[in-house]
Amino acid sequence: MSLTYLGHSAVSFEIRGLTIYVDPYLRDPIDWTKLPKGDLVLLSHGHFDHGVLMSPKLYDAWGCKFAGPKVLMQWMSRKYRRVIPQDQFIAIDQGETIVFKELPIQAIPAYHPMNRLGKTIMAVFARSSAPGKPVIGFYMDGYYHSGDTIYTPTIASALKGLNVHTACLPIGGKYAVASPAEALHIAEDIGAMRVVPLHWQPLLQQVPFRYQSSDLVKLAKTQKTHPEICALAIGEVLVPPESATIG
Repeated sequence: MSLTYLGHSAVSFEIRGLTIYVDPYLRDPIDWTKLPKGDLVLLSHGHFDHGVLMSPKLYDAWGCKFAGPKVLMQWMSRKYRRVIPQDQFIAIDQGETIVFKELPIQAIPAYHPMNRLGKTIMAVFARSSAPGKPVIGFYMDGYYHSGDTIYTPTIASALKGLNVHTACLPIGGKYAVASPAEALHIAEDIGAMRVVPLHWQPLLQQVPFRYQSSDLVKLAKTQKTHPEICALAIGEVLVPPESATIG
């Protein structure tokens, strides 16, 4: 098992012999054509910076399936009906679990309250009507990818009783994503052993975020928090800690 950080909120997971991509908004220096073939693409929501617009290219290259919120899967099935077969879309909403080739994947609630500025930015850059709500996170075999969210106690409620050895959490602190303090709050609530910071790199060099991964590292040292901070470089691979258990 392993995860690879691919920039922004994009992460790939190697689990049980499967290659799973979450929110694959793939830009330089990543050459997506050289990445391992994906079996499944998980989309937390439809905003352009989470990869939905790459779906036709990914399907053409990989023949993969796509899973995400029902309204998003319905939109994709209409938008891409000529290039992606209908049976390639799997709907999963908050509180639901799908089983993909014997791997259970659970949809975790997220809270992404976009303000007027955020909505304007999406309208300017998105060039897409893909639905940005609802947003979900994903849990599978000890890994949790939150999608876009700020702190909400419903995350811990949904993950109660589940082992989370690695949590991939946004830390940018603008446009309705968590700050470093909120990310640490989420991590401690869910008992995560490690945190991989996401959603802090500027979008198209024109949309900066308030915080960087270094801010999360500094805050964790100051507060002497329990979770280990794994600030990964783009393309860096992370394996589970030796003490991790599945489930």
